[in-house]
Amino acid sequence: MSPKLLILGLPRMGTQSIADAVEQLGYRPVYHMRDVAKNGHQEAWKRLLDKKFAGPTASSDEVGAEELEQILSPYSALADFPATIFAEELIRAYPTAKVVLLVRDEDAWFKSMTETLWYQFSGPEQAKTTGPMRSLAETYHRYCWSSDFPKYGREYLRDYYARIRAMAMPGDRQMEYSVKDGWEPLCTFLGVEVPDVPFPRKDDWRELKWRKEVDGCG
Repeated sequence: MSPKLLILGLPRMGTQSIADAVEQLGYRPVYHMRDVAKNGHQEAWKRLLDKKFAGPTASSDEVGAEELEQILSPYSALADFPATIFAEELIRAYPTAKVVLLVRDEDAWFKSMTETLWYQFSGPEQAKTTGPMRSLAETYHRYCWSSDFPKYGREYLRDYYARIRAMAMPGDRQMEYSVKDGWEPLCTFLGVEVPDVPFPRKDDWRELKWRKEVDGCG
């Protein structure tokens, strides 16, 4: 199958909502962070992260299309980490795939990341992920923001978007999009009809954020 739609951007930008949305538009299945553990892909992504960031020539040691296909070939679209860490490689590997670049207010994104992924990584023991997902999280936290999101998270965000925006792509291949804008711009870009249902607004982190507030950690 191979991805026909690349939803690029960082976690906490509505990746879960848009993944559910594009599935309703016919892009099935969509690869998301929640599919990593389900398919036992943690070690595969760790190998690719090591190759991209810590290989013999570091970031110039390009991850190839064949390696991405070993994980992503069954999927029609993708969103969220760890896949979207490989934004440039994905754009090159799937030259006919449309690209949706998710955007969000930087301060709102930083706060949301701090309360969820970073809290789960650096917070109290009862909040931390364990097992293979913990090992994968340690890997991407190290490579993306040197295991210090409060200090380097904004820098990574700005660099990530600058790199993607610098890539030459036809205007009809890419769009920048916020999930708060709902169906209309997304459906227009993809050339499909607007569904007669509300745009998905799902957040699996809601319980964790609520628990933090109850415990006085928020």
